[in-house]
Amino acid sequence: MTKIVYLERPFVLKPHSKKEISNLFQISPCVRIAWLKALQPELGEPIGGLFSIKQVELMIDAYGIPGKIIKEAA
Repeated sequence: MTKIVYLERPFVLKPHSKKEISNLFQISPCVRIAWLKALQPELGEPIGGLFSIKQVELMIDAYGIPGKIIKEAA
């Protein structure tokens, strides 16, 4: 079985603020807080109010690419 991946919009890997992370992953601030708490030991704190590219990569590894839709193909 093959998976087809569609991106709703282009994804650019760059530093993001907490608000941008919520908008990027299309999640509420409450969900964002829970996600960040779960990743806290390896993620660390944002620097200057922004999560670094490496920190954003950790979030993507844990929660997937933002805007990704996977459909099973026969």
